[in-house]
Amino acid sequence: MRGPSRLAVISGGTSGIGLATAARLAEDGFDLLLLGRNAERGQRAAAEISAKTGVHADFLAHRSEDFEHYPEVAERVGERTVDVLVASAGTGRQQRVVDTPVQVFEHILRVNVAGPLKLVQTLRDRFSRPGAVVLISSDAAIRGEQAIGAYSVSKAALNMLGQMLALDLAGEDVRVNVVCPGDTLPGMRYLLPPGASERDPDDARKWPLPPRGRLGEGRDTAELIAFLVSSRADFIVGASILVDGGSRAGAPDRVATPDPTTEGINAEGSREAHARHVTVSRRSKPRETTRPAESGTD
Repeated sequence: MRGPSRLAVISGGTSGIGLATAARLAEDGFDLLLLGRNAERGQRAAAEISAKTGVHADFLAHRSEDFEHYPEVAERVGERTVDVLVASAGTGRQQRVVDTPVQVFEHILRVNVAGPLKLVQTLRDRFSRPGAVVLISSDAAIRGEQAIGAYSVSKAALNMLGQMLALDLAGEDVRVNVVCPGDTLPGMRYLLPPGASERDPDDARKWPLPPRGRLGEGRDTAELIAFLVSSRADFIVGASILVDGGSRAGAPDRVATPDPTTEGINAEGSREAHARHVTVSRRSKPRETTRPAESGTD
């Protein structure tokens, strides 16, 4: 792991937003250390990014809840400094918080809150000056969702952790910020129903569309992270920024939902979604109109 290039360490970097962030930072020339629990997926991700971009991408099998193994992360970094840390690993339970067993609740907090803290503490002496840390939270931290109650609580705590770390590390020339993605394709791998160990991607046609008119993609959040870790964001410290297509902006006059009867693949091979817009009136029945939403690539 030696070399003149900048180094980004990304937990949860083998799928979803973490993987999209790794690919985006590689475009900016960052070498990568990807952390994740699935060795096969992680090694494949590192190899593909290296082959595509020419950067050095390494993988370390790592579970966020296993605190005794965090020194292995520092050992893999070696003598290099860490320019960027992105804490993207997360887990959750599709269950109301009142019904969540305390042991499960503690596990969610351990992965989603204590894990990022432990990672920062482990690498604190390795951070470059200036350096940047980004914690991946959720729009559920801004407005909790009853169906994923413990997850919502943990992400609200993560937002506050980000603010406190921002205060603690600002004097060390390390900026800390939090990013709060909304619904992002293909869905969170470890936001699980009771009894499951890994979740299949959702049927995105069942997701409500945000006011922007399309679902989020990992690249949307990755672009913000690439900005936040750059010198252009030097005065952004302790912020929690939504990337949700306007979903948390308020209650819109029109509610957009995917229309499965008009979804297809366009000539360029990207997904072309159409939305059914329901105009809501307090005095009349909803009136439906159909228009194409913005297309997004897979």
